[in-house]
Amino acid sequence: MIGLAAMDPALAETAANAAMAKQEGSRTIRVLPLGDSITQGGRSDRPEYTYRYPLYFMLKDAGYDVDFIGSQHAGLEESATWPDRNGVAFDPDHEGHYGWTTAEVRNHLQEWLSKYPAPPDIALIDLGSNDQEADSYQTAIVEPLKDIVAMLREKNPNVVVLLGHILANGRKARSIRPLLEQVARETRTPVSPVETVLHYKNWHERPGLPYSDTFDWAHPNPSGQRKMADNYFAAMRPYLDRLQSGEVGVAHRAQSE
Repeated sequence: MIGLAAMDPALAETAANAAMAKQEGSRTIRVLPLGDSITQGGRSDRPEYTYRYPLYFMLKDAGYDVDFIGSQHAGLEESATWPDRNGVAFDPDHEGHYGWTTAEVRNHLQEWLSKYPAPPDIALIDLGSNDQEADSYQTAIVEPLKDIVAMLREKNPNVVVLLGHILANGRKARSIRPLLEQVARETRTPVSPVETVLHYKNWHERPGLPYSDTFDWAHPNPSGQRKMADNYFAAMRPYLDRLQSGEVGVAHRAQSE
């Protein structure tokens, strides 16, 4: 993760644009990581830092002034830690809840949003992994996700919502994919984009293999955390400069497959 801007010409250009925006007057971009254990992480027996850790430093290296927000500040185990990087502290705020379903998160979101100092500009949603055994995906995933988008818009009508696809490539996860695309199509608006993030592409969940992206079939190891961060960063990039410059209604139609 060190020296990303120097290694990646596209990232270096992004950093230069962000720096120019800062000189011209900019604002902090508030990012809400919202999800289950894949968002929370924090087991002390392994480096379960989640995608939030590499993503935060990608954004900082690119020159963006970001503030991760959420009512949570720790992992599953209080003893788990997120190390500083080159003297820069990681921003630990998030809204990840180990083992929670989409509906459980939906049922508490209104309360959490009311306590944030300011609403999110971008919401990174990673839910559905704990709903794969549900009797009805419509009830367990589709309806709660639509409610979540509506709640976010009540606080910020211009919020950018990025829906992460389930990491797994099993039959149940594959059957959920078109439903997530449906949610994005039916909820996006010209001023509040809702786009999907295809985390399952190039994903290897089988532990024990040298190229595995998980500790245990479900929770990303550092390789998987970095892949997720890369995917979210790529999905965020069309909006970041305009958000940092203070524009609202930053509509952009990303290409979905």
